[in-house]
Amino acid sequence: MLTVTLELQCNVCGGERFLLPMPADSEQEIRCADCRAFKCHGDDLEKVMAAGKAPWRETAGRAAS
Repeated sequence: MLTVTLELQCNVCGGERFLLPMPADSEQEIRCADCRAFKCHGDDLEKVMAAGKAPWRETAGRAAS
């Protein structure tokens, strides 16, 4: 699991840090890093991020150049 800060908020504690599963992890749930509350499934988050043209894509593209 990776702990990352996302532009999301936990519905339980208001936290912005989440635990993201690694591809090899058997459990693919995104959970709050502070209270461990369930936020969403990893596949759902990936679909939303891939579908949107969020500023993070432009920033990541510039950083990779």
